[in-house]
Amino acid sequence: MSSSVPPLGGDKTIITNLRRLTALRAIALSAYIGVSLWLADSLSGGALAFVLLGVLTTLISGWRARGSVPIGRLEFFGHLLMDWLWLPPLLAFSGGAANPFVTYLLVPLTIAAATQPRIYAWLMAAVSIAIYTGLLAFFPGVDSGQGAHSGHGGGHGMGHTADTSTDFYQHLIGMWATFAFSALLIAGFVNSMAETLRSRDRHLHQLRQEQARRDQVLSLGTLAAGTAHELASPLQTIGLLVEELQAQQGEASLDMQEDLALLQQQVGLCKQALEQLKSRARDPEGSDEPQPVARFLDRSLERWQLLRPEARFDLAQQGPPDLAARLPLTLEQTLINVLNNALDASLAAGNREPVQIKADWRSDKLRVQVVDSGRGLGSAGESEGFGIGLILSETALAQLGGRLVLTARENQLGTIATIELPLDALESPQAEGEGALL
Repeated sequence: MSSSVPPLGGDKTIITNLRRLTALRAIALSAYIGVSLWLADSLSGGALAFVLLGVLTTLISGWRARGSVPIGRLEFFGHLLMDWLWLPPLLAFSGGAANPFVTYLLVPLTIAAATQPRIYAWLMAAVSIAIYTGLLAFFPGVDSGQGAHSGHGGGHGMGHTADTSTDFYQHLIGMWATFAFSALLIAGFVNSMAETLRSRDRHLHQLRQEQARRDQVLSLGTLAAGTAHELASPLQTIGLLVEELQAQQGEASLDMQEDLALLQQQVGLCKQALEQLKSRARDPEGSDEPQPVARFLDRSLERWQLLRPEARFDLAQQGPPDLAARLPLTLEQTLINVLNNALDASLAAGNREPVQIKADWRSDKLRVQVVDSGRGLGSAGESEGFGIGLILSETALAQLGGRLVLTARENQLGTIATIELPLDALESPQAEGEGALL
């Protein structure tokens, strides 16, 4: 569905518009009754019946606007069409096309043009013009003057009356042309201007969401900076203790030596992560050094396995092996966040199947799919992994011009996380790729 079309589902704006329509209809009916009683002291039986029908439609719309059930745009358009149940026959019984109240035909059209999609605005314009045309053809309110000059026996008064009727009928034709032109203008220009305003509102809403996400990331970044500062000293102490234990356990069992080596390795990874955090804080834009895409993926997966020794994965790659590109520093952590989320979702579901990774790239685009075996997307559209990592990943990719898309697996449980990022590939990928490794 095009983004220029309002949503099918109901919202509070539609309910507000329906309340305004109800109030406007009530005002129009009250004004019609008041003017009719003032000028004619009474309403004809036919006109009174359709006035009561208008009151009934007003009560129906008012009752619906007070409900808690959402109102969709189709239902709102139906409430606009309810005006045609009482307005055209009311005009036919009270002067036809010569009734000044005929201009009210433009009111439902204007509301439709301001609140509905373009197709509904043009449909309402066609119905309005058709009703006015029918009133002019069958209920003009005056003699059309076709027989005004038949015969030569009429007196001067009769001829003058016929000429007046003919002139007034021509005036009604001019009013019809003006009405049709106004209806087309309203359906075209008013609807376009309203759609421009709706697009602006959607854009502002998107900007507010992005700003809220940036604020959330900023708060997380501040917390991460404080945490990194607090962890530096304990990690240094743990590293020294491990070195002392390794020195004291010269003749220890092989298992003890392996455990101490693993502990030393994990401490080193924590220190490396803190150093990378400091480096990215000093250089937020990341490094412009080119590197082969395939080697970047291998290095990221190697680091992920060091961080998560229990992780298993199946990797499928497709792309030029020597293609080099400028990959930002945040991309590696983004990929690791997505991998962690997939692994956590699979483990939470009691499934230890390998995480499936599909990577393909070309000179202008990198696409990585991470498939887990978890319970799938929840009601909020998120997998059961670690939500903060996904939030940070989405924000980082958005700043780089990419995106992160979560979709459900077909015919089985699980989630597919797709990373898409535009690449700035080099003209001589192999040569510059080798230069990046020196």
